[in-house]
Amino acid sequence: MMKRAVGSGFWLALLVGFLLPAVAWAHEFHTSITDARYNPKNQTYELSVRVFADDLEEALTRRHKTTIRLDRSERVNKLMAEYLQTHLAISSVKGTRATQKFIGAQEEADAIWLYLEIPAGKVPAGQLWVQNALLMEIFDDQTNILNLEIAGKKRSVLCRVGETQHTVSL
Repeated sequence: MMKRAVGSGFWLALLVGFLLPAVAWAHEFHTSITDARYNPKNQTYELSVRVFADDLEEALTRRHKTTIRLDRSERVNKLMAEYLQTHLAISSVKGTRATQKFIGAQEEADAIWLYLEIPAGKVPAGQLWVQNALLMEIFDDQTNILNLEIAGKKRSVLCRVGETQHTVSL
């Protein structure tokens, strides 16, 4: 039996035919995920926010009217912190925004994780007000999922354009 060599044309066709459509499809949706946990020791909400890196670059670029590339500079960290402060909030009082503490960022493939803390005071009870308007000024189909954990209770909130603020019962 004769074996046929597989040339570079085969691998190129495989790449173009299968892998590139998968990569293009992977970003046809616009979703962020935020995991927020109440830390009773520090009396803060600890947040981990996952967004697509190119979407965040676009939001920062539009906001500052100059091209912004995500790097590890203090300048970019400050811009990301300001963006989060404006678009993301958790509070026991509707419309109140505590000053957030930006912890840092970590790149992951085509996404970036942003870490921050929001002061909360004593263990929240009753209801919380949350806002998550990340990237909604860019995409009209943006969906932001916020998973909140307080004292063993877990709640999830789905934010969309026009529905960025919610009251969460604990």
